[in-house]
Amino acid sequence: MFTPPLTIEEIRKQYPDKADLLCSDPVHRWRAQSGIELIHKEPSREEQLRIWENWQEMSDEQKCLSEEKSLELFGMTNEEHYRKIVTN
Repeated sequence: MFTPPLTIEEIRKQYPDKADLLCSDPVHRWRAQSGIELIHKEPSREEQLRIWENWQEMSDEQKCLSEEKSLELFGMTNEEHYRKIVTN
């Protein structure tokens, strides 16, 4: 089952020391505002796998919006980006 990313308010509450940095980052801001997962580099393999599995649980419509944003920000699809991240 898909779990939406944290909202801006949830980020501020759960990560007060990092909230300004996270909310100013285009990837985290878009995820928080849209409620749609977007593959990006995570600090741990476990979290990387979690967001990949979460992305796969999204609806086709959500995936389409995520793909558009991924192409805009990274120049590659979410799957291409995930593969690049985990092979480096």
